[in-house]
Amino acid sequence: MIRRRVFLTVVFLIVACAFLTADAAQVAATVTLIRSTSISMESLKAKEAEYRAELQALGTGATMASTDVLNIMVNDELVLQGAERDGFLVTESQLNQIIKTQRTSVEQQLNTTITDAQFEQIIMSNYGLDMAAFRKSLRDSATIDAYVRAKYPAILEEYGKPTEAQIQEFFRANRTSFMNPELVRISHIFMPYSETDNAAVLAEMEKIARWIRYGTYTFEELVPKYSKDTASVNKGGDIGWLAYDNTEMREYLGPAFFDAVFALNVGKPSGILESNSGYHIVKVVTHIDPKLLTIQDTITPESNTTVYRYIEQRLLSQNQQQAYVNAINKLVEDLRKQAKIEIFL
Repeated sequence: MIRRRVFLTVVFLIVACAFLTADAAQVAATVTLIRSTSISMESLKAKEAEYRAELQALGTGATMASTDVLNIMVNDELVLQGAERDGFLVTESQLNQIIKTQRTSVEQQLNTTITDAQFEQIIMSNYGLDMAAFRKSLRDSATIDAYVRAKYPAILEEYGKPTEAQIQEFFRANRTSFMNPELVRISHIFMPYSETDNAAVLAEMEKIARWIRYGTYTFEELVPKYSKDTASVNKGGDIGWLAYDNTEMREYLGPAFFDAVFALNVGKPSGILESNSGYHIVKVVTHIDPKLLTIQDTITPESNTTVYRYIEQRLLSQNQQQAYVNAINKLVEDLRKQAKIEIFL
């Protein structure tokens, strides 16, 4: 099933934390290119625990040997040293811009602005990282990406476009996955919780709800006057589509609010509904039942992308990703010839 998820569009390249220790027995490996960096047994065990947690979260029975994890850490340290040596550094200004782009992406997917605390919560939920660790991962990822693209542009271009036969075969093999869930498109009047007086906020919303119920004013008239959702107030309160199977949005908004929205009749404003962030009066504009898609259907009601184009782009992305992996492998191979690497595990 095509699921619409809140996600951050970042490729994390796992980068080792280097620890210097006086006890050689606690060192798993050393990497020397422009300096000697030790990878401790402690950091190796921590990285192994991260991989185990990731594999368990994916529901696979796969495991990784300690030597495999250590080699990944060695390669990451080696590439970062090579990037530093060759002048591929991400400035603080560039890093701040990357973070701003990630935050904007999240807000577009949620169709609302978020606070610093909410952004940090989303980062922790998605990646298990606090802001300091998130910044480091972004900096390292951006540094390595720039380094690889500059060193081996020809390898990055060595990928093929998917054929018609490959696209059709992918669709046949995965046809039952191409199904739109139950969807609603909604507009709302929104007032967030108050830090001091929620009762006053609720009383204001009750007044608005009475006006709508008795026909004193229409929903559309009240949106620009009273809604506090700056992202939707100039669009008649439109906040886009909700998918019934979107577990992230269900958790973000609150299960009670989510279920109440899907139970509303089309075109009739609700009473006051309470989400995790405040009070809403919601109007369902469109309600669409689940649908199994054909290869020429659009992947969502508001998209211009067909299933065919979606598959084509997905297969193309896989080919590009493989070319990227080939370039990284070539970079690591060349750097290993230049470096001194000692494995003590």
